Amino acid sequence: MARIESRIDKASPSSTPAGSGALGSLRPFLAFLRGRLLLVLLWPAIALAAGAALWAWVLSDLEGERRDRQAELAQQVDAYTRSYAIRTRRSIGDTDRVLLLLRHDWAVSGYRVDLAGTIEAGIFSKQYIGAVGLIGRDGIVLTSSDPAAPGTYVGDRPYFTTQQHASTDRLYVGPPIDSRLAPQEVIAFSRRLLAPDGRFDGIVLLSVLPSFFTQHYAEPILRGYGFVGLLGNDGVMRASRSGSVVHSFHKPFLLAPVPSDTARGVARLEGRRWFADGRTRVVGWERMPDLGLIALVGVDEYSAMEAFRHDREEELLGAWWNTAWLMLAALLGTSFYTHAKWKQHQIETIRSSYRLATEDAGEGFFINRPLRDPQGRVRDFQIVDCNQHGADMFGKASRQLIGHRLSEFYQGELFEEACARLCEALETGRQESEIEVRQGPDRQLQAQWIRHKAVRAGEDVALTLRDISQAKAHMTELERRSNSDELTGLPNRYWIQQYLPQAIERARVESRGLAVLFIDLDGFKTVNDALGHAAGDELLRTVSKRLKIAVRPRDHVVRLGGDEFVVVLEHVGGVDDVEHVAGRLLASFRDGFHLQHATHVLNASIGIALFPEHGDDAETLLKHADIAMYSVKTEGKGSFRFFESRFFEAIRTRLETEMELRRALDQHQFVVHYQPRVNLAAGTASSMEALVRWERPGKGLTGPDRFIGLAEETGLIVRLGEQVLDSVCAQLATWAREGVALVPVSVNVSPLQFSQSDILALFRSASARHGIDPALLEIEVTESSMMQEGIGSVAVFRQLRELGIKLCIDDFGTGYSSLSQLQKLRFDVLKIDRAFVLRIEHPEGDTLIASMIAMAHALGMRVVAEGVENRRQMQMLRTLGCDEGQGYFFSRPVPAGARQPVGEREFQPAIAPKS
Repeated sequence: MARIESRIDKASPSSTPAGSGALGSLRPFLAFLRGRLLLVLLWPAIALAAGAALWAWVLSDLEGERRDRQAELAQQVDAYTRSYAIRTRRSIGDTDRVLLLLRHDWAVSGYRVDLAGTIEAGIFSKQYIGAVGLIGRDGIVLTSSDPAAPGTYVGDRPYFTTQQHASTDRLYVGPPIDSRLAPQEVIAFSRRLLAPDGRFDGIVLLSVLPSFFTQHYAEPILRGYGFVGLLGNDGVMRASRSGSVVHSFHKPFLLAPVPSDTARGVARLEGRRWFADGRTRVVGWERMPDLGLIALVGVDEYSAMEAFRHDREEELLGAWWNTAWLMLAALLGTSFYTHAKWKQHQIETIRSSYRLATEDAGEGFFINRPLRDPQGRVRDFQIVDCNQHGADMFGKASRQLIGHRLSEFYQGELFEEACARLCEALETGRQESEIEVRQGPDRQLQAQWIRHKAVRAGEDVALTLRDISQAKAHMTELERRSNSDELTGLPNRYWIQQYLPQAIERARVESRGLAVLFIDLDGFKTVNDALGHAAGDELLRTVSKRLKIAVRPRDHVVRLGGDEFVVVLEHVGGVDDVEHVAGRLLASFRDGFHLQHATHVLNASIGIALFPEHGDDAETLLKHADIAMYSVKTEGKGSFRFFESRFFEAIRTRLETEMELRRALDQHQFVVHYQPRVNLAAGTASSMEALVRWERPGKGLTGPDRFIGLAEETGLIVRLGEQVLDSVCAQLATWAREGVALVPVSVNVSPLQFSQSDILALFRSASARHGIDPALLEIEVTESSMMQEGIGSVAVFRQLRELGIKLCIDDFGTGYSSLSQLQKLRFDVLKIDRAFVLRIEHPEGDTLIASMIAMAHALGMRVVAEGVENRRQMQMLRTLGCDEGQGYFFSRPVPAGARQPVGEREFQPAIAPKS
């Protein structure tokens, strides 16, 4: 069809030669003018010769100014490039932290993270993120923000195979690919998932749209034809944008490699050799070796030189006026002559061109000539030509149509409609429509739907007809399927996206209430995992039927995906109506569900958002209903709750604190204070404990109880632990330069550091980097963390001990460790929790501590009592045989001084009995 339309436009007598050349190939027109070139070119050549001297002088004067402007432009491009590289690096870093957060959540949740609905809920940006997912070691998608993704095999994708064969944990930024899950182009970020034994356990994947890398396009600077791009060291363009268009890798915008041999530079890239739009640009580049990427920024030379051109045009204006009249006179004479001849030539060839173009196109082709009355009004059309396919559509031979009038085949209203369409084409040049063929005994066309396209061709109308009956039937079926959930038959996510905005608008116009109920099944995953997906599917079908029975006839039940449903209540009279329906929905779960010869109990959590109280658009209502449902989940499940702003504020506050914590790590806002452990017999410090503090700008020091929990939840504890260890090693190196004897410093280590980093390599490299003896370091782990999977193996503890590092079990008595664990892991120091020390002066308070001390000594461990606050406690501990004490009685945690505060007899007065 595109080929036919092109030939119609080129052959139209209403087109001028210049217009014909603009619309298509100039070859027919050039062939037509082959014997007339002298007439066309003579006068323009004389005019050009007369003004050549003037042009040469003006252009020479402007050349110097052009060179100065280009040098200034190169400097600007270099600055723009550096800024774009910085912003791109920051965006990639933020994305990597999201991957690390997802990986941490996956590990700490026991590998039960559910990412369904996270993008719709606003957790991830719809604007730039295509999908987020977790893929198992077998390449099967375990969970994803895309409800269609789980179960999909992606093990052959580069983002999976690269991580599968990688020897280290590194961020993967892949080339652009076509998503298997949605008709869009994405760029994959991935990181490895590791099993507790350190083996590859899959990947965490985040796919972003190419616009993610081009979001920093500075429109005020680069304007409509600028260019930004991100090129890989492998020569593959990750993303590129020109103006408002983000280009696909299937149709690359940058056509040749940028000459980027140097780390940074600027070059002028000319025309179609480099860019698909043929515009010349001044392009800067900057390599980012650690990411394997090259940032590219290009400024359209034409736009940048606009001021120069304005000055140039002012200077040349006089010269143009002196030469323009010569060119105009020459062109007018040749234009009138060629236009007349070309129009005649088009009329003669149009019929044969159309027949040739449509002979094998699968379309009916007709030439219709208008028949006019004496007043010039069109009364009928005569068929002057048609192809065989067109005749077949009417069940006739070509000779039965050619020469006949339209009124011989159509009468009444059908004839008037057919004439109106052809007359519209005569008046406007084109008419297109899709027509449903009326059924009846007088039906002429052998089709149910046709595509009607009429184009003016001189004084006639060229008509093409295509049978689109099958395509229409196919589209109708596709529309039905796209709006329906295949498993349950309920409306799906796509349907509610179209319907809910319309329902809200009706409620607004009619001043009626509307409610959105977000339903999530409690315990569905357990049933699904235990009984299999077939049973899970049967359960979802049964739930769907019960929900439809529970709601009112005019309400809508929608399945979003997985075990998530939405109910839309229209014509709501008040909160009581919504509560009544919500109660009926919960009651539908009370009878249990009969699956595989057993009854399984299942509940639901329902979050409710009301229009207009909780939002006035579809996206806000769904999001707020989801937040309310999440609140029900966190506080008992099996109930319903209306949205309250405090739910959202709680989530927002937590995210803000997390962002502040990340920024604090980036800016190294954490400081280390030191508290000594005192030998109760000798009165000297035997060790010190490193305690981290957050030095928040404008807020002073913040204790660890305010941020350690969040750091553990988000996985930031790994980075924090590395910074604390590096600070301790650096401080020990500073104290060592004073030439006095040092005591070891113990560092608290989180279970996440054991599971997500190489503790042995971390301590070995930190001590080597600062040149200190590893024996000056001790590791403290809490008793409760010993029960966690991934805390560390016996081999790791043995290797740490071989380095000279001692192992301390902290907060002993608060967890559930066993003697076998203590013997197996061979700790060097046992620290009794301060809660037991506080009760030592109570009746029988010393008995439990005495038992702990005896047990620890039997296992070869030294005993440290934490939280010693007075002399009485210290004396009783020393009497019971406790080796060391730590607490405010000896010293509060203090910042590092010029020398380690552990003088030989510094704590002797505190320990010696008073006279």
